[in-house]
Amino acid sequence: MLHDVLLADHRRLEALLERLLAAFVANDNMQMSSLWTELERGLLAHMETEEAQLLGRLEGPSPAVAEALLADHQRIRQQLAELGVAIDLHAIRLETARSFFDDLRAHSDREEQVLYRWADELLDAGERSAIVDGLRARLETRVSRSHPAPGREQAGKTTNA
Repeated sequence: MLHDVLLADHRRLEALLERLLAAFVANDNMQMSSLWTELERGLLAHMETEEAQLLGRLEGPSPAVAEALLADHQRIRQQLAELGVAIDLHAIRLETARSFFDDLRAHSDREEQVLYRWADELLDAGERSAIVDGLRARLETRVSRSHPAPGREQAGKTTNA
């Protein structure tokens, strides 16, 4: 169940990437901004869930893997902030967006091959259920926010993450 829910969220984020890429190609700034906000919120909620409920547990059996995935998350957050500003300023290049999307896909593949398999094998049903509930709650909270995700501009002011 946990594996399926996390994979489904990866597929949801992947679908957003595809729609966002189409908006980049079409140079549709309004669609880019809207989809970027949705992607950013969903991706942050997804990473927060993994960090809060999965990666800490992976440190014991596989500290190097946990550290590498956390480093990926830090890099992704930095890129999200930088690209979000570039989108707000209508200054993002298609090649930059594609490179970021490729990095996200590679990270997703690593998680699916290592983290999600580990979680399914070593966590009990109650722990897996709690993680699913945590992801759903974070997604609901992020999606229901009326203000931009951390690092994005709001009413002419930059928020600090």
